[in-house]
Amino acid sequence: MSENLIIIFFINKKNLEGDRMVDKDEMKDKMGDIKTSVSDKKEDVSNSINQIKENTQSKSDEMKDKMGDIKTSVSGKKEDVSNSINQIKEDAQNKSDDMQEDVGKKRTQAEKLLNDIMNSIKVKQVEVGKTLSDYTTALQKPPADIMETNDSIIIKIDLPAVKKENIEIGITGESIDIIAKFDDESEDEYINYIQKERSYGETKRTIKLPSEIKVKEASAKFQDSVLTIKLPKIEKEVHKIDIS
Repeated sequence: MSENLIIIFFINKKNLEGDRMVDKDEMKDKMGDIKTSVSDKKEDVSNSINQIKENTQSKSDEMKDKMGDIKTSVSGKKEDVSNSINQIKEDAQNKSDDMQEDVGKKRTQAEKLLNDIMNSIKVKQVEVGKTLSDYTTALQKPPADIMETNDSIIIKIDLPAVKKENIEIGITGESIDIIAKFDDESEDEYINYIQKERSYGETKRTIKLPSEIKVKEASAKFQDSVLTIKLPKIEKEVHKIDIS
């Protein structure tokens, strides 16, 4: 009984050792397969990493090229914008110069037109003033008739309501001045004048003579409010020339 157990024990021990040997070989094979697989995986990983690095470098180069193109494009755009701005400034300056020139021309034309208008107004004012002065003076001057004969000049002037002692006559060789003073009527505070055309105060009339006169031989008379002045003319000497 004991011998059989011993035999069985040795048999099982051998089988167990055999199984262990088999397991060791299998483990070695598996470990070799694992090492091979790991080596293959490592190589694949290395290849993948290298491929990734290569792809990354390629992308980096492409990005650098694109960035260079972008920089070049931006630089070109910047230059175009700068040129456009300079052109706009130049056009604006030219337009400003043209506008200033046009404004200067228009200002000169406007000033000339204004000066012409002002000169025309001044001339018209002088003419109107002279006309009014002549008209006013004519109203104040007593009316006169001037007649000329072969030997004298006769002047008749109407001076109603004038006294003889209020008449003055001044004579030169070329003109005669007649000054008359009208008596002022007393103003009645209860009287309101609707129209007043009669002469009042002092009036003066200067008459240019058509011929030279003999001043010392002049005469005047005042009758029926009419002043008559007679002015003898100077006879012109005629010089005869002998013909040889």
